[in-house]
Amino acid sequence: MDSRDQERVTFGQVLSRRDFFRVWSAHTVSLLGDRLTQVAIMIYVLELSGGSAALVSLSLAAPLLPYVLLGPFAGVLVERWDKRKVMVVCDLARAAIVCSVPFFDKPWPVLAAAFLMGCFSTCFSPAQLSAIPELLESKREILVAQSLMSSTRYLTDLLGFTAASGVVMAMGCRPAFLIDALTFVVSASFLVRVTKRLVVDGPREVSLAAFRDELVGGIRYHRDNPVVLSQLVSFTVGVLGIAGLNPLLLIAIPRLMGAAPSIYGFLLATQSVTMLLTSTAIGHFGQKVPKPAFVVLGFFGLGLCALGFAFNRSVPVAFLLYALLGLANATFVVPSWSWVQESVPFEFRARVVSLRNTMANLAGMLSYFAAGPLADRFGVGPVACLIGVATCLAAVSSIPLPGFREAFFPSRRKGAAAA
Repeated sequence: MDSRDQERVTFGQVLSRRDFFRVWSAHTVSLLGDRLTQVAIMIYVLELSGGSAALVSLSLAAPLLPYVLLGPFAGVLVERWDKRKVMVVCDLARAAIVCSVPFFDKPWPVLAAAFLMGCFSTCFSPAQLSAIPELLESKREILVAQSLMSSTRYLTDLLGFTAASGVVMAMGCRPAFLIDALTFVVSASFLVRVTKRLVVDGPREVSLAAFRDELVGGIRYHRDNPVVLSQLVSFTVGVLGIAGLNPLLLIAIPRLMGAAPSIYGFLLATQSVTMLLTSTAIGHFGQKVPKPAFVVLGFFGLGLCALGFAFNRSVPVAFLLYALLGLANATFVVPSWSWVQESVPFEFRARVVSLRNTMANLAGMLSYFAAGPLADRFGVGPVACLIGVATCLAAVSSIPLPGFREAFFPSRRKGAAAA
């Protein structure tokens, strides 16, 4: 057997870690419901608001606001608690909240529910992402595990978005919310079976002074670690550029292509196919490729796709663009998160993930708030063009940053070391 094959980590290898398998199973089930809700809530708000692009943008921004307001604090708290318990409580709380959405007949209560969902997701995300490396046996397994988590996300995107379009077309939006609530309960049932204790140095008392010190310590960690700081800057600037495209893609269907909004789920399913294939390929073949190179190329591809949407008026071409969008998105996401998980120790990981989520979601909200109203005033095409140019520039501007430049100019690194 080739030595390279012996060194390669496999998907079966990471799935054989029982606690990781349980987290992965919970992840799979809850994502199926999430995709139903993601499509349903945008269409529901679109219907309740009479077709407002601004309110559709708000439906995307509402779950992100808690990341901005609570994110850094959530990271400090999550590091004090058992990550398994945090994930279970968050799942059950989100199940209760999403059950309420079908009873609303105006957009603002729906947006409020989305905000509350985001509050619990703000704690769930750093708990899950910081826990994954602790459920594996070596750092070499992290990229493959993250690839598997992402591949599963994209497979459930394919199934969930397709099912969402079918459910919405056949029965309306309300049943999707009830199904999502059930999936959160099933997810929690998997997570309670995780056996590993996921607490840093045991439980610690929550005091204002200790809370402040740990919050400041997380910020100082970024200041003192130029590679982690570069990851944060690149991710934030990139999201600021591309996030506004999300609400425009739904609005573009009736405005630019003259098609029914219900095909949105099928377009997202197409994107999910290429995201699934790309993330799987990265996990299998990309273990020796520098992660910063993937990140930059993925972001640049997203910008090119946005430019394509700006000039497209054809539904068949939209399916092609969604496929390319999925390829670029996965090329960025899988290496980006695995790079953080590999380079940050467990005692700082939740704070790093939370701050990253905070900055990215702040950037995303600003992009959403700008894109929706601008599209209402100037049109979808010009705004999508602006987004494409901004995202391409963000990708190129990442190359000189520490960590990134070493991946693109390895000869300079070797020359500096020799000197």
